[in-house]
Amino acid sequence: MNGPGEGGPGAPPPRSRWRLLDPKVLNGLRLGLTLLTFAAIAWYVHTRPRPDLSGLSLRWGLFALACACLPPMLLLRALKWKSLLRGAAPDITLRQALRSYLGAMALGLVTPGRVGEFSRGLYLSQRPVQGWRGAGLVLIDNWIDFLAVLAWSCLGWLVCFGVKGLALGAVLLLLFSPIPFWLKASGRVTSWFPSRWGFRESARKALASGENVSRADYLKAFGAGLSAYGLEWLQIALLLGFLSPAVPEPWRLAGMMALVSLANSFQVTLAGLGVREGISMLLLAREGVGPEAAVLAAFLQSALVLLLPAVAGLVIKPVALYSAPADGNRGSEGAEKVAGTGLKALE
Repeated sequence: MNGPGEGGPGAPPPRSRWRLLDPKVLNGLRLGLTLLTFAAIAWYVHTRPRPDLSGLSLRWGLFALACACLPPMLLLRALKWKSLLRGAAPDITLRQALRSYLGAMALGLVTPGRVGEFSRGLYLSQRPVQGWRGAGLVLIDNWIDFLAVLAWSCLGWLVCFGVKGLALGAVLLLLFSPIPFWLKASGRVTSWFPSRWGFRESARKALASGENVSRADYLKAFGAGLSAYGLEWLQIALLLGFLSPAVPEPWRLAGMMALVSLANSFQVTLAGLGVREGISMLLLAREGVGPEAAVLAAFLQSALVLLLPAVAGLVIKPVALYSAPADGNRGSEGAEKVAGTGLKALE
């Protein structure tokens, strides 16, 4: 029998095991860190030397087209995320996947290495993907992003190093492509992890999340990732066309910007500020693009692709958390009611 206040009918919903994961605390943390990020951006822009804008050709029609690339780009990333979730949550919808993706962006943007993105499962009502298995699927999602960028970067290596660079890029792509193999290999290493606080078991659950992803879903997710980055390169081409008459050939530009994204895979600054702009300026200079146009185009794209979706994600509330891990353990009737309430709030 349940003791007093232990989940019987009419009992108050159980509290989260960790106070930090309480939905209200999580929302406050997201909002606070986002405001801190915008303050850092304002400081960064204020302290940079004022660029000479007199030589820029502002063609606003191209800027409007660049902005129009954002919605389909987000839908493709949501489709990629949905494809990976489908094995563990067959009833997942594209709308739910999009809300989960956007909801975690604000926290992911302002945390080192974007680890805040691993909170995506908190914005889904499907219990199997709310815990460590969901975090493992986020890892796979980011891995597929890395593979998509690696594929596009082969063009950049061809531009910079010729056929040898293209061959090296192809070898690296083939080396990192077998995701299930690398997940199983990593799972064997978890025996070395400490068992305290369930860390070892949690890591195993996260790394085993790929077992529910079929080969077809892997390929579908990779195709969506390639397409999303293709739109991203189109967007940067439009932004450069908005700012400067000198725009590299599309395939060369795609390769160069893929190298920029590859170099910025591991963020060493807040929201990647400065790194993307600096590398873009260096690589695009060899294509005849002026430094002012390169830096401004990279900064505008960061604002469109990262900052705006993160701000939009702030209005999405996480589904109420269970007191026990969501990976296959039973929850109380009160917790299920709380989850239902959270889902209604999302809808």
